[in-house]
Amino acid sequence: MKPFHFSLESLRVLRQQKERAAQQRYAGALTACDEAERQLQRATTELALGWNLLGRELEQGIVAGRLACFQSWCKALETRWNERKAVVDEARRAAEAAFHEMTSAARDREALDRFYDKTRRAHDHQVQREEQKIFDELAVQMNGTSGPLQFISRNN
Repeated sequence: MKPFHFSLESLRVLRQQKERAAQQRYAGALTACDEAERQLQRATTELALGWNLLGRELEQGIVAGRLACFQSWCKALETRWNERKAVVDEARRAAEAAFHEMTSAARDREALDRFYDKTRRAHDHQVQREEQKIFDELAVQMNGTSGPLQFISRNN
């Protein structure tokens, strides 16, 4: 009997590689998402500090020029916060897309793995049947009873 050969083995290897690459992209997207969230947290902290400082200055009395400077600074902090928030949103969308890609690649690989397993079991079953047939014929020959092989060899 021939050894088992899966005709779609190269496709199986490609799907495994595709899944691994998708897993790596997802891990990278999660790392980028975490970093973007850390940057947003820093911007949130800076913005809160800026508004608190402006509030304290207003309570103590502040000259108009200094007030305009504080307001400009707080607006710049708000702009930075908005930019960081947009980066976080984009990073989350990218992570979600990478997750969907990874799960799709896993499903594709699993489907091919199930087909491989089914084909392998069918091959193993065929090998087992052929081996059993050989053992049965050997047993018949050893008992001296006419079996299919002896009948064929006598007729030749």
